[in-house]
Amino acid sequence: MRCRHYCAIALFVLGMLAILPVRPSAHLLAQKGEPPVEETFSTADGVILRGLFYKAAQNSSSAPVVILLYPPGQRGAETDMTKGDWEGLARRLTQEGYNVFRFDWRGHGKRGHEIKDKDVFWTNPYTGPWNVKYVTGFGKKPLKNDIYFKDIRDPLRYMPVYLLDLAAVRAHLDAKNDLRDCNTSSLYLIGAGTAATLGMAWIVTEWYRPAIAPGVAEILPAARYEFVPQRIAGGVKVPAGEDISAAVWLSPIRPSVVSETLAKSWISAYAPKLRDNNPMLFLYGDGDAIAQRDARFFFHEVLVGAGNRQLGLNPLNPKYLFSIKGAKSLSGVGLLGNNATLKTEDTILQFMSAIQKERAKVAARNRGYSAPLFIDLRYFGFTP
Repeated sequence: MRCRHYCAIALFVLGMLAILPVRPSAHLLAQKGEPPVEETFSTADGVILRGLFYKAAQNSSSAPVVILLYPPGQRGAETDMTKGDWEGLARRLTQEGYNVFRFDWRGHGKRGHEIKDKDVFWTNPYTGPWNVKYVTGFGKKPLKNDIYFKDIRDPLRYMPVYLLDLAAVRAHLDAKNDLRDCNTSSLYLIGAGTAATLGMAWIVTEWYRPAIAPGVAEILPAARYEFVPQRIAGGVKVPAGEDISAAVWLSPIRPSVVSETLAKSWISAYAPKLRDNNPMLFLYGDGDAIAQRDARFFFHEVLVGAGNRQLGLNPLNPKYLFSIKGAKSLSGVGLLGNNATLKTEDTILQFMSAIQKERAKVAARNRGYSAPLFIDLRYFGFTP
């Protein structure tokens, strides 16, 4: 009788366990990762952008941030952040201890973007009303208050304006940094195609502003505080460019709007510290002749990979120019998602891990910026 009683209790307990929800183990949760959080942020010229923030699996408040960049401005191709296996790369990075942020460029994505400040958008010094050939909608009553990719009349010539989107991303992440959500003292960029050119150009602009918002006493009377470059009294103490740990470019492409002369001037005229402080890894398929050509151009002629004694440039590690065997004509984000064969993700992580070992102790610092900065594109050689 007693045996029958205890057996009934045991069966009851087992039955209850069977119908109770099973909580995944901590290891399983870490493998799956938290879902990304959608966040909105504003550009200096009044556009509301959307992005996804993925928290690092461990110590996200002190973890570095990786910014993923798909190539903008391609009709019918990668016009939103969901194309290709960026998601898989983001998940892999979070498991390795990185926060990840990816976003849609203005006009891209499935929902378009709101123009929050119409007056600023339609009168800014680069794409103002005198230059309406870039975006349709000026002159309407009331003014058009959204932007879709189809509104951009000349996507190629409009491309430099996307640097304002990158500046807004940095400002948004710095705000999260000040809330202890991440550490923007170590930022990484991974970009594909023409986004590599945009990424390099943006890194240059980061060397022309302070990493921490200057006080009133530091600002020259004639300076425009909200613009990059910022002319600060006594010079820039800690340039924001020092926060860029490294960059990885997948099948980099130089668009025709960026001339070879302009690209080369980024070293000689704009950012002499770029090559030695912001290491870059160039990856391309072994059968992708166009990406190989442009990767070699950036490595050998822009970054001067062989070095130059007269300019004080040391040789770069030739391993940073890497052909992915077996990829053939696969390009850009197409190099992702087949790590078992191509080892693209492994190569990226090995490169970043070696750098992060040296930057792991770089502490987060309050940035203090209250708004994104407007990059003076003309100063950096981009003419309307």
